[in-house]
Amino acid sequence: MNRLGKMVGDRFRIDELIGRGAMAEVYRALDLQTQAYVAVKIVRHTHVSDAVVLARFAREADVQARIRHRNVAALLATGLTDKQEPWLALELLRGKSLRGVIKGEGRVAPVRAASYSWQALQGLDAVHRAGILHRDLKPANIMLEPSQGPVDRVVLIDFGFATFDGSAKLTLQGTVVGSLTYIAPERLLGNPIDGRADLYAIGVILYELLAGAPPFAAEDDFDLIDMHVNVEPPSLVELGFPQALDDVLYRALAKDPADRFATAQEMAAALEAAAQQLATGSRSA
Repeated sequence: MNRLGKMVGDRFRIDELIGRGAMAEVYRALDLQTQAYVAVKIVRHTHVSDAVVLARFAREADVQARIRHRNVAALLATGLTDKQEPWLALELLRGKSLRGVIKGEGRVAPVRAASYSWQALQGLDAVHRAGILHRDLKPANIMLEPSQGPVDRVVLIDFGFATFDGSAKLTLQGTVVGSLTYIAPERLLGNPIDGRADLYAIGVILYELLAGAPPFAAEDDFDLIDMHVNVEPPSLVELGFPQALDDVLYRALAKDPADRFATAQEMAAALEAAAQQLATGSRSA
C-alpha cells in the first residue's frame, strides 16, 4: 500500500518507509504540530483482523504511554487510520543500534560498554517501576542517539513483547518470545519471571559488547538452551578485564534469579563502581 504523502491522525504526513516487519510498517512522518519528524508505526492492513496482533499492538501502546524517560523511546500519539489500522507515533531515532555497533566494531571499549549498559539500566528501571517487563532486550532493540556528551544517548525500543508484571501473556502456552541468545534460564524453563529476567538480558548484552560475542552460542537451539540453564559464563578476567567487572557479569548471569541483582538500579550501581575502577586504571596506565 502506498502511503507516501498521506495523513495519519490529521497530524502526521507520511514521508518515507523506513522499516517493514511481519506485523507492522514504520514510516518517517512530519508532525505538522511541531514541524519535527517522527516515526509512525502502522499495523499492516493484512493483519487488521488478527486478534493477537491487535492485542499485542494495543499492549505496546499502553506500555509506552506509561513510560517517560530519556532512555526509553517516547510515545507521541496513537489512533486508527481511515482503514481502521492501529498506529503509534514515536520519537524518531536517527542513530544506530547496538547490533550495528557490534557488527561494525566487534568489541567495544570497556568504559563505553559500561556507559551504554548503565544507561540501558536507567531506562529499564523506569520500565520496571511502571510494572512492565520488556522481555525482548537485545542489541537490535537498544538504539544510540548522538549526544552532546562524550557517549551517545541509549534508548530502549520495541515493546511489542512487553507485558505488565503478573498479567496474562499474549503468547501460546509453551512458547517463548524474544531472541534465544538473551533469554534468562527461568523463562526457558517455563518458570514465573520478574524484572530479573530483563537484567539477565542486559548482562548478556554487556558481555557481548566487551568480548565481541555473547557468553553462550550454539548452532542447535537445544544446546543453547542447555548452556543458559546449566553452563557458567566464561570469565572475562582472562581477556584482561578487572575482577570487579567480571563480578558484575557473573551476578547478572546467575542461573537462579535470587542470585542476581534485585533491581536495575542495584545492577547500575555495581556497574558504575566497576567502571570507576576501569577509568582509574586507564588514567594510571
